[in-house]
Amino acid sequence: MTFPGATQPGETVSAGYPPPQPQSRYLSSYAQPYPRPYVNPYAQPYANPYPYPYVPGPGMPAPRTNAMAVWAFVLVIVLGALGALVGIPLAFVARSTIKKSNGAQKGAGLALAALIVGFAYFVFLAAIIAIGVVGAPDNGPSELGLASSVQSQLTSTGTNGFDVSGVVDVQCNPPSTWTSGSTFTCFVYGTNRQQIGQYHGTVDADGSNGDYQWHGTWDPSGTPA
Repeated sequence: MTFPGATQPGETVSAGYPPPQPQSRYLSSYAQPYPRPYVNPYAQPYANPYPYPYVPGPGMPAPRTNAMAVWAFVLVIVLGALGALVGIPLAFVARSTIKKSNGAQKGAGLALAALIVGFAYFVFLAAIIAIGVVGAPDNGPSELGLASSVQSQLTSTGTNGFDVSGVVDVQCNPPSTWTSGSTFTCFVYGTNRQQIGQYHGTVDADGSNGDYQWHGTWDPSGTPA
């Protein structure tokens, strides 16, 4: 005789827990499966936008120095501004290559130093050229041009002419700097290379169109004894 709740032969019951209840065979046909998470079929696989730096592991080669960075630095140091013409482009390419290697190459400091030194050369040369152009003294007309103009004035019969005859050659000593108030002397020669007088000139301010101007006096007595 069995009593309700009694354990049947061969049946194991855990202490403190009720025996498992049999499931109806009709529940499996109506049971809803656990919903799967939605996956976007058009989604791109995740990619880390910040690549990990190159860290050599056991047996892996250490980062090597980029050869272009070395050559760029050597060129600008040894050949100066001439080497900078090649060293600067090499340094730009070297820095780009080193950046893309993710640490497998080194030498970015050498490439940067080559760029700084190379551009410093060009700035220095540009400053020298600018100072030379802006600060260069105005030397006035050429010696040959001045002598030709003085000879024309001496032989001219116009308002500013001196109507000197027999002038064969004129040699002038222009002033060291062509500034207003500077003076110069021209020696006038006749036939047989004999000096027949001197022309004494004084520099005037340049004309509105930049022409060189001066005024002078004719000294026929300025002849050697």
